[in-house]
Amino acid sequence: MRSWCSSGGSCWSDAGALPLLIVDAESEVVERDLWAGRLACPGCGSLVAPRGYARWRAVRVAGGVPAELVWLRPRRARCRGCGAWHVLLPCICLCRRRDAVEVIGRALLMAVSGLGFRPIAAELGVPESTVRGWLRRARSLADVIRQHFTRWAFALDPVVAGGSPAGSGLMAAVEAVGGCGRAASLSLGRGSPWRLASALSGGGLLCTSCPWLQPP
Repeated sequence: MRSWCSSGGSCWSDAGALPLLIVDAESEVVERDLWAGRLACPGCGSLVAPRGYARWRAVRVAGGVPAELVWLRPRRARCRGCGAWHVLLPCICLCRRRDAVEVIGRALLMAVSGLGFRPIAAELGVPESTVRGWLRRARSLADVIRQHFTRWAFALDPVVAGGSPAGSGLMAAVEAVGGCGRAASLSLGRGSPWRLASALSGGGLLCTSCPWLQPP
């Protein structure tokens, strides 16, 4: 069975130099996929080969004082076809975000329940300006998020996908992510819908400059 995130997606790194390939959160799975030739370049489709590691980075997986951090050193790989270099970013992350995708997802869920950015920030233990930025970007991309994950839900399981998400704006976008997760659960196994969202958006769920992985 394929991992939720082994199919990957791509976006540009923080420095704008190396494209990111979104992969499984477990490093052992990534190593296995790399050496077995299961990871392909999102640009040309050729297999990628392991080539060292990227820099260490801290990802905040929970708030509080002090915040709970996970230190990651993503794998690097090079395409055997076009020669492009890639950073293999775990699906717990999003491009240009210090916080894990599930922390951001929780903030979005709290927002659609009616909470403002200040109580959300207090609950998660992250700066108010950070939460405000998440919500502004998510609301500006709400229609794009809804359409993208609704298409993926139908591609994964049209029966489970059902109709279009109810509501509008951010609520519909969040419901579309959840619906996509439910549709994926039968074929790919249960997992975090937010990690799946990271994979299917190429790490660019809150980024306007990333090419998102399109359904077949």
